[in-house]
Amino acid sequence: MPSWNIHIAHAEGLLAKDGPVARVVRDRNAFLFGNLIPDIYVGYMVPGIVHPIPYRVTHFAKPEHIPKPREAEFWAQYVAPMLSELGIANGRARGGGISTDGVVDAIGAAGSKSPEPSIAVDGIAAVPAVAVPAADGIAAVPAADGIAAAPATASAAGEEAAAMPFGAKPGDAGSLAREVAHVSPAHAPMYELEFDPAHSARFQEEAFDETARASALPAAARHSLFDMVLGAWTHLLADTIWNSRVSDYLDALGEKPSKGFRIKKQGDFDQFGKSLAIDAFPAPTPGLIDAAAQFPQYAIDERSVYFTCAIAHEIVRTNHLAAPASYRLLTEEFFAATFDEVQHAAERLMGERL
Repeated sequence: MPSWNIHIAHAEGLLAKDGPVARVVRDRNAFLFGNLIPDIYVGYMVPGIVHPIPYRVTHFAKPEHIPKPREAEFWAQYVAPMLSELGIANGRARGGGISTDGVVDAIGAAGSKSPEPSIAVDGIAAVPAVAVPAADGIAAVPAADGIAAAPATASAAGEEAAAMPFGAKPGDAGSLAREVAHVSPAHAPMYELEFDPAHSARFQEEAFDETARASALPAAARHSLFDMVLGAWTHLLADTIWNSRVSDYLDALGEKPSKGFRIKKQGDFDQFGKSLAIDAFPAPTPGLIDAAAQFPQYAIDERSVYFTCAIAHEIVRTNHLAAPASYRLLTEEFFAATFDEVQHAAERLMGERL
C-alpha cells in the first residue's frame, strides 16, 4: 500500500537518527535499496519482470484485500541469522512484534524452522531460502558507531568510489541535492522531463558493463548484504503497520473493502507520498549489484537493479505536490500518526531484538 516515496522517507528518517537502525547500518545504499526489494519482482513497479513472484511470497502475507506482511517471520528467517553471523547480536529476538488483528508477533531463536507468524498462515508454507553462491566485488564501507569496518583491497575500494556519482562516498545512497548541484538547477522536482526507464537503465548498464570488479573481504560483502536484508524487513514492517491501520480505519467506518474505497484510499496515499521531502535514491554501484545477487530469499538480477534505481531516482526527482493535499477518505492526522508509528516501531523492535 505505501508507495516508494513513503518507503524512501521511512528509510531516510531512520538513517538520520542516532537510533538502533542507524547504528547498525554501514552501507546506506544497500539499506535504501533493501527498502524497495519486496516490490521489485511483484511486477507492478519494475517493468520487464518475466516471472513475477506472488505478493504473498515477496511480502510474507496471507492473500486478502488488505494484506499484513509477517515481518516477524522474515526477521526470524533472514535478519536474525545474519545478526548472529556478523556478531552484531546473538540472533535471538526478544520482545513482541506489531499487533495485527489483535495478534502479537513472537519470534523464536535464529534458525528455528517454525517461527511463529504474526497472523494465521492458512496453509501457506513459509518461503524457503534459496542458496545463492557468494559473489566478489563488494567494497568495504565506513565503520559506524564502534563497529570495526573490514578493510577492502585498494582496487575494490577504488572501483566502488569511481562508480559513485557527484562526489558521494562508498556506501552512500544517491542524493538529489548533490545531483542538482552538480548537473543543473533545472534538474529539480518542478522541472518535468519525459522519462523512459528502459532507456535510462540501458545507459547505466552500459556505463557499468566494463567495470572490473575486484574481490573484497567477505566481511564487508556480508555486512552490505545484511544492510540490504534489514532494509527489506523495514519495508515489510512499514507495510504491516500501514495496512493494519487502514484496515482499522475501514472497520471504524463500518465498511468493507470495495473499489470505491480502494480508489479514494490510494489517491490519498499518492498525495501524502508526494508531500514528503525526500532526497535519497539507491545508486547501482558494482557493490550493490553484487549484494542484490546474493539476496537470500531470491537473487535479484542486474537488469532489475538498474530498473529499480532508475525508477527510484525519478520518483525522488519528481516528488512534489502541485497544490496542498486534499484527502478524500483518510486524514492528515491519520498519515502523521501512522508514519510516526512506523519510525518508532522500527527503532523499538531493532533495539529489543539486538
